[in-house]
Amino acid sequence: MTHDAFDAATQHRLHDLAKAEAERLRCEAMRDFGNEVVDDFWRGADAVYQRCLESSHTLAERSADRLQARLARRARNRVAPFTTLTTGA
Repeated sequence: MTHDAFDAATQHRLHDLAKAEAERLRCEAMRDFGNEVVDDFWRGADAVYQRCLESSHTLAERSADRLQARLARRARNRVAPFTTLTTGA
């Protein structure tokens, strides 16, 4: 079943239920383990998230560089035959 199968009201209700469950679990974790452990968890989660963003950014830069090189190569190949014909070489 896809998300398209749900109507907007159902999606909003499920989202609200998920947020409420997340809040309940957060409160339970803080009660059972204390704020320090929960804070450590979120610091670690943030570090992982930041690394993912960096690697995504690096991958996007690499893809852009490859595309730029491919376009430049294609442009050179299109110009080269005309240059040869006009110079008589």
